[in-house]
Amino acid sequence: MSSRSLGPTLIAIGIVIIVVPFLVMFFLAIGPLGWVLLGGAVIVLGIVVSLRESPGYDDVDRSNRINCDDCGARIDADADTCEYCGTAR
Repeated sequence: MSSRSLGPTLIAIGIVIIVVPFLVMFFLAIGPLGWVLLGGAVIVLGIVVSLRESPGYDDVDRSNRINCDDCGARIDADADTCEYCGTAR
């Protein structure tokens, strides 16, 4: 093993030695309420990420939409026909 590949390994071990005790102390210090809040935050984050990644999520700006004169459905302002009832505008 050359000294070149040993450097990053030693750096990683040093970081772990510094960070792990602080993480352990943090998780022991937060108590039951802290665990509930931490778990709730992870659940909410998971729900938000799942909804954003779902195929039905749409980032399209809907401010330029109008109601169809015939059926009342929301359609694009520049649409020639209603996508729901087929009425020409």
